[in-house]
Amino acid sequence: MMMQRSNLQRFAMGAYNQQAALASQNMFVPTQQRNFGANEKQLKLRMKSVLSIKKITKAMKMVAASKMRGDLLRLDAGKHFGHNAVDMMFKCDTFMQRKTVELPSEPSELLVSITSDKGLCGSINSGIMRTVRDYVK
Repeated sequence: MMMQRSNLQRFAMGAYNQQAALASQNMFVPTQQRNFGANEKQLKLRMKSVLSIKKITKAMKMVAASKMRGDLLRLDAGKHFGHNAVDMMFKCDTFMQRKTVELPSEPSELLVSITSDKGLCGSINSGIMRTVRDYVK
């Protein structure tokens, strides 16, 4: 009987020691708990807000796709518009004729700078033009 009691005591003490060790570990290690949806009502509200954000995002994607499609159509319709505009400008304007330099009969490079006309892009456009100017010099 005495032997059984000591085994039982040993078993009980082992469980107690495990619980004490876990408690001491939790005491020293900070844990962050997130209570998303602590109850059913908060969970439903969160699910509803996520669904509405999803709908708004989908609508914004559709608007962006529509705008992109319109821009591509306008770009396609006007791609032949300025084809000879630069040559005509140099031929018609005497000031521009004086500023032109003689080009070789077969130039080896064509430099096309592309700038933006949307938003606050003044510094970007200036930087592009400065880089082109420095490259040409």
